[in-house]
Amino acid sequence: MKTYYSVTTTVYDSGRVAAAVTGSVEAGSRPVNHCTEKRDRDIYCDWFDTIEEAQALVKQAKEV
Repeated sequence: MKTYYSVTTTVYDSGRVAAAVTGSVEAGSRPVNHCTEKRDRDIYCDWFDTIEEAQALVKQAKEV
């Protein structure tokens, strides 16, 4: 078993971006990334092998 970390990124139609490390799970394999489209935003859930990789995506999203 390995711990995987999720990052939820919300991209609003206005161009605003919000991102955060939102959870972790112990599993035999990495969960599948997915995207949900809403009327005014897209919500992405991406999974990473390490907390450092997850935090790097959050940092990158905040620089946009």
